[in-house]
Amino acid sequence: MHSQMWGNFAEQLSQHCRVTLIDLPLRDNLDSIADAIVAGLDDEPFYLLGWSFGGTVALKMAERYANRVQGLILLASNPCFAEAESWAGTPVETLNAFAQQFHDNPAATLQRFLTLQVQDSPKFLKEVKARFAMKPTPKLAALETSFVLLQNSDLRSVLQNLTCPVAAILSDNDAFVPIAVSEPLQALKSDLNITILNNAGHIPFVTQPENCLNAIHAFFDGIR
Repeated sequence: MHSQMWGNFAEQLSQHCRVTLIDLPLRDNLDSIADAIVAGLDDEPFYLLGWSFGGTVALKMAERYANRVQGLILLASNPCFAEAESWAGTPVETLNAFAQQFHDNPAATLQRFLTLQVQDSPKFLKEVKARFAMKPTPKLAALETSFVLLQNSDLRSVLQNLTCPVAAILSDNDAFVPIAVSEPLQALKSDLNITILNNAGHIPFVTQPENCLNAIHAFFDGIR
């Protein structure tokens, strides 16, 4: 996914704060991705809003640049996408099957992925597909590398040890981040600010932009 996916939501957010959209650089490890992003920023402190795999990257950035990151919002994201003991992620078998399907038929699997973002809602699917088409699709190898990182990353200890304020904005019908993860998330970090949106799917800034924006503002209002 690329930065054009944010659409006019980024413009709405920019009315209240400075917004820098990031296209994740293609690297084979999270440290290198985090370092490449920060290298392109100015020297000022900053807040992070990470959607989906972007949340994984944002966690790594917050760990490596703790002296600069003032706060972090995980949007439809969590520190460990794969199911584990006492952790309600996506079953490993499901992730493995998706990876194989993507390798065998990337175009069809990518379209299915976009459909799952909005839980098959025709109302929003057209918008999501239009935004996705605004930039060329990355090469298969690059997409597979990113998926492997998402599938294998476990940053629960990173989240637990962060000292900056952290929020998670989740949806009760997200196909990729089960709502059941909210309880272990809260147990992992007791001061985590969790907001649960209803029927927002995996891309709440498209399906419920106003509620998503309100949740972001509420978090900032509480820490500034």
